[in-house]
Amino acid sequence: MADVLYISHRWTQQDWMSQVACTGQTQHFFPPHGEQADAREKREAVANAICQACEVRIDCRDYARENREQGFWGGENDDQRMDIRRKTRARTMLTSPVRMDDIALEA
Repeated sequence: MADVLYISHRWTQQDWMSQVACTGQTQHFFPPHGEQADAREKREAVANAICQACEVRIDCRDYARENREQGFWGGENDDQRMDIRRKTRARTMLTSPVRMDDIALEA
C-alpha cells in the first residue's frame, strides 16, 4: 500500500483574527486589478490608519511576514515586507560563519 501524504492548508484561522479592526473592509487592504500608484497610496493610507488603531496589529504583521502574504497586513504592504526579508537575509549572510562544506569547489 502506498504511503499517504497529508498536506495541511497554508492558511489557517488564527486566534487573533477574531479581534481585527479591519473586519468587512477588505477593499482597503487588497488592491483591485490595475490599481495605479496614486490610488494605492490613498488606499494604503486608509488601511494604515485602521491598522494603527488595531490591538492585534503586531500579530497580524508577524503572520504576514512569516507566511509571505499579499496585501496590506499589520501596517505593512508587500514592498515593505519584501524589503524586511532582504535586509534580514543580508544581515544573516554577513553574520553567519562560512563552512567549507557550504562552498562548492570546481574540479
